[in-house]
Amino acid sequence: MVAGVVSFIVGLAAVLVTTQMIMLMVARVLQALGYVLVTTAATARITDLSAPEKRGAAIAQFGIAANLAMTLTPASTDAALRILTDVQIFIGAMVVAAVSGALALGFRERGESRATAQDRRLWILPPAIRQPWLAAVLLGVGFGVWLQFLPLLTIRRAVDATGLLYAIYGASIIVTRIVSGPWQDRGRERQLLVVGFAAVSISLGLFAFTQSLAYYMVATALMAVGGGLLHPLLMALHVRYMPAELRGRAVSTFYLGFDMGNGLGVWILGFALQWWGLTALFGLAMVSGLLGLALSLVRASGWQMQVPGLSADSL
Repeated sequence: MVAGVVSFIVGLAAVLVTTQMIMLMVARVLQALGYVLVTTAATARITDLSAPEKRGAAIAQFGIAANLAMTLTPASTDAALRILTDVQIFIGAMVVAAVSGALALGFRERGESRATAQDRRLWILPPAIRQPWLAAVLLGVGFGVWLQFLPLLTIRRAVDATGLLYAIYGASIIVTRIVSGPWQDRGRERQLLVVGFAAVSISLGLFAFTQSLAYYMVATALMAVGGGLLHPLLMALHVRYMPAELRGRAVSTFYLGFDMGNGLGVWILGFALQWWGLTALFGLAMVSGLLGLALSLVRASGWQMQVPGLSADSL
């Protein structure tokens, strides 16, 4: 986590001292690297501290912190810009990151097991988590299209209420995490997956084929319900079916799938926007949600069966 904080702070500082495009890109890469390191390490830490029978709920509750930050920070920044400069805002972000690093220094390290020390593979995808991993990719595609193209959609369709919709999303996903947390560990994985992907699919369909603020508000709440159910559950499944000594690797494997959908998948679908327009873009994103729904309906060992005897040697 400390390395991630340092990378993030250096990235912020680089933005302030350069106007060259290449250096700005490097700065953004450093910020992204810091974000990935911190979120992965922090989530792995939560899985270490939580009991196995409550791990899904713990991950869901932990996610509330990130959702609060993402919901409150844009509005707070807009308000602060009335009295502060851009440079002061960035310096404030660096101070907040430094406080995060100071808190991380107080964490006691978990001893590295022999299996972890000997295993230097960059990526592990055992059969037990291939299905949850693919579901994470599909979720990333749907969520990424919504997140990145919502402002463009509301402007082009003359429903310019992006700030309101993001606020609805933030409030809805926090409520979803609180309400659904206890259900994450009750053997209802397939039901939650079906409900989650159904919500994401309906949400993207409403964005694709309607042009009403009222529908968009409903669609945004459904996206939050889907994400609030699926994100912690899929992460918990990755952790469950990887050996205990590879929990950090399990979390990073989940994020790799989710971010591949969010990044590479959205980039590919971006051509649909260029060629066919917003309806095609959100319609194809809806298809990714429907594929996730179909995947959730398939009874497979990765959803509800423990994998006996799974060890690092078997991976």
